[in-house]
Amino acid sequence: MAKISPCFKGTFVFFNSLFAIFGIVIIVLGLLVQEYAKEPNGRNGVIGMYVVGSLTFCFAVLGAYGAHKESKFALIMFFILMCLATAGTLHTAISLAIARPKINSIFRERFNTISFFTKDQEHVLNAFQERFHCCGLFNGYRDWQDEVPDSCNCVNPNADDTCEMIPESSQSVWSQPCGLIFIEYVLVIMIAVCFSLAALA
Repeated sequence: MAKISPCFKGTFVFFNSLFAIFGIVIIVLGLLVQEYAKEPNGRNGVIGMYVVGSLTFCFAVLGAYGAHKESKFALIMFFILMCLATAGTLHTAISLAIARPKINSIFRERFNTISFFTKDQEHVLNAFQERFHCCGLFNGYRDWQDEVPDSCNCVNPNADDTCEMIPESSQSVWSQPCGLIFIEYVLVIMIAVCFSLAALA
């Protein structure tokens, strides 16, 4: 086969090395999360991380090897696999974008049954409430029952913020629940990552 440009070869090997590291990071994250994934859905997510990380690592190694050794077969296989990966990633991103309302409903049903927060959850939620001017997960201040924290207080609201008064109390709190905001952010990040990976592939 024709000689590959040293500059292109070095660039190709470099970026595939980065992808290999990215794959290893995903696998390591899966190992770290596995301890907390007790439910079936959580375990499925961990397995998904292992699969994605392993495939990313293998694809990257194949591409780097093909470029370094100037192997026509390896590069052709890499190209075919990356085309399939691009199609799959685009499909995932589009599916997530279309299914956003359904995913919101699933998360709402899943977390709507939480009757109390742990200390760690309270700390995270308090910080989130202060940052995004929201209160509670999906039921507003009612998620906090009788102990609504100060982070829910409607202080210096922006034009888009809405507040409500707690009955039989003088406390004014953010009326927007945090759950939907959090889910929207997560979905936007996931969709952006999928499209970015598809573009890079």
